[in-house]
Amino acid sequence: MIRGLEHLRNVAAYTPGASVEQISREYGLTHVEKLASNENPLGSAPSARAAVLGAMQTVQVYGDGGAALRTRLAQHHDVSEQSIVVGNGSDALIHQVMRTFVQPSDHVVSSHGAFVSFSIAARTVGAEPHLVPLTADYRFDVQALAAACGPETKVLYIANPNNPTGTFIPRDELTWLLDQVASTTLVILDEAYVQYAAALAPESYPDGLTMLRPNVMVLRTFSKAYGLAAYRIGYAVGSPEVMAWMQKTKLPFDPNALGCAAAIAALDDHAFVEDTVQLNARGLQLLHGTLAEHGYVTSTSIANFVMVDCGSTEAATDFHRSLLERGFITRPLAGFGLPTCVRISTGTDDQNHRLAHTLGELSQQIASRIV
Repeated sequence: MIRGLEHLRNVAAYTPGASVEQISREYGLTHVEKLASNENPLGSAPSARAAVLGAMQTVQVYGDGGAALRTRLAQHHDVSEQSIVVGNGSDALIHQVMRTFVQPSDHVVSSHGAFVSFSIAARTVGAEPHLVPLTADYRFDVQALAAACGPETKVLYIANPNNPTGTFIPRDELTWLLDQVASTTLVILDEAYVQYAAALAPESYPDGLTMLRPNVMVLRTFSKAYGLAAYRIGYAVGSPEVMAWMQKTKLPFDPNALGCAAAIAALDDHAFVEDTVQLNARGLQLLHGTLAEHGYVTSTSIANFVMVDCGSTEAATDFHRSLLERGFITRPLAGFGLPTCVRISTGTDDQNHRLAHTLGELSQQIASRIV
């Protein structure tokens, strides 16, 4: 019998969310909205789609492994090309960090309720992550993270803002935390939602690229605000010395040529990104306000989703199922270590208003049952 590595027994495979087709069949619905995966409801920029059509003319040829995208990103961020590594989304880059810098039983740190891919990636290389609790308002606890890190800590992972809570570490707190961490600890700042966060909290949200140190790596993605989730394009920015190690574990022709072409075009489409962040700001305001009005407990999110804490696993299951029955796919968060919570992505203005109406109806039904 062929067996995998023993430490992989402790790895829970990532479970993707339900599809529109699946829920339509299961619940007999003709209209279903997917608000589960933090995707861009505006789609992708026309310039990006045009770039893909052009790149399709040479799909029989191997791509350049992201070389042109790397050059363009270096120009965009005013850093050297040696400071950038591109990959198949920031998720894949988290796994690449583990393969590059972490051995079995090494000490790596993050928080309960942080982006689940970090813990999965750590366990795939045989390292059991040390996870500290979130604060009462669902934020990373910088004091606890600093206390958990020592000279032996190889990696500290921070998603800022965090998925699935949408909360963030402000600039002053993050500066303090970086000052506490040993220079031999690689600090990963995952900024998948940076465009939304920078627009919603411009005074306090810290752009990680302005806080780079020899031991700090910033992750970014084209999957969210740029609307290129299916193409799996992400990148890391850090010191050339750290990135040189990452280049050693990068597969030669990743990321794919079509995605790279789309990313290069999308990077210059500022109007599309601005429309995206404005739509999201309206959606967050409506959903936060509606949920608060009807007594739901939420995190204070500056990403493109809201996290609802239903108080118990059973209530979260009922809440998620009730929304499914009404044609809204959301994301239960048991797999993220938050079994009492459900994440709801913002959508188009129409989707957000119909969801707000449905949330109001649900709260009235719950109240009537209690009475």
